[in-house]
Amino acid sequence: MRANCGEIHKLKVLRKTDIGYMLSDEESEIFLHFNESMHRELSVDDIVDAFLYYDQKGRVTATLHTPLITLGRPARLKVISVNPNLGVFLSMGISKDILLSKDDLPLNEDKWPHVDDEIYVKMIHKNRLTVKPVNKQDIKDHGELEIKASYPAVVQRIGHSGINLLTDDDIWVFVHESMYKEAVWIGKRVDVTITNLSEKGYLGSLIKQKQEQMVDDADVVLQYLIKHKQVGLDSQSSPEDINRIFKMSKKAFKRAIGILYKQRRVDFIDGKTVLK
Repeated sequence: MRANCGEIHKLKVLRKTDIGYMLSDEESEIFLHFNESMHRELSVDDIVDAFLYYDQKGRVTATLHTPLITLGRPARLKVISVNPNLGVFLSMGISKDILLSKDDLPLNEDKWPHVDDEIYVKMIHKNRLTVKPVNKQDIKDHGELEIKASYPAVVQRIGHSGINLLTDDDIWVFVHESMYKEAVWIGKRVDVTITNLSEKGYLGSLIKQKQEQMVDDADVVLQYLIKHKQVGLDSQSSPEDINRIFKMSKKAFKRAIGILYKQRRVDFIDGKTVLK
């Protein structure tokens, strides 16, 4: 019966016990707790559709709740908790969560999924049920993307030269490391702009259009000034000093304070940018 865990089976009710039912596949008996029967009153010889999984002690057990994922049927699952020693646990729609092992996650824990992130995963059965992130071989593209258009997507894989995203329509997009500035992690939701279509698939960028980025940079500087009233930087400051505080280029900083100056939000006094 171990080989059948992770799948839904038609099982016959053998008998009722004090705390549940015993089911049979004509080869072995499987326990179904009352809590997993969806409050159904079952009778001997009834046929039920039961999902089989392992309980906390590694025993095969059944539930009548329909899982979000089964063997051979990948799904997007939500992160419920993070355990640095094990990996992350995902909800699969039944009372028991499923593990995405740290062996299948980046070495850097900052790149691990966060609670409530959703990841597209496939179920694996090797003595226990676990999941792994899907790859290109697991999912066929279901459509086309428009060049220069933006689409919501999730970070599915982080590689040495960039990240692989999966759009909500299950289309893969590769973003080279030069085409994003923000921190990324597995499961992070982003908006990707499609830049090209190559033989290997779609290419994209997470860098916003210039005008949007200028507004965002100006807001970063303004929020800092609201908190600190001034900053010891102006248009003549070194790129290193600017990057140390705002993590942006000198060119971007000059555009940002230019916007704030035109809005009459700041003044420049003795090499400082001061909130008005």
